[in-house]
Amino acid sequence: MSAIAAKRFFEAVAMKANRSNDGQRIMKEWIGHYYGKVIQFETDTEKFYLLVADGKMKVKDGVYPAPDLTFKGSSKVISEAFTGRKRMGDVMKTWEIVLLGAGHEAFALGRLVTTVMMEA
Repeated sequence: MSAIAAKRFFEAVAMKANRSNDGQRIMKEWIGHYYGKVIQFETDTEKFYLLVADGKMKVKDGVYPAPDLTFKGSSKVISEAFTGRKRMGDVMKTWEIVLLGAGHEAFALGRLVTTVMMEA
């Protein structure tokens, strides 16, 4: 897997989620009465974040000053965890991925990823 696999993976997720009725529904339910959610990724090769608002997801480069949740780990391990090659719980136990912030937001993100990646 390439060093930029995590960002590319989430760009594909965002593209599918933004086009999917189920994806848009999940994002709207996830946001609820908030203005949006920010999930940040700090990997060995890059820093980027997901901005989820108004039923859409955008992938942005850089560091957001106050994300709801930050994933820290190698790009490879983050990609493997979100594609199901490794279990998220296992990589958290071994400290290959560290979550900072509102960890429950990872469940909503996982549900969205699973839903849109399973669609044809």
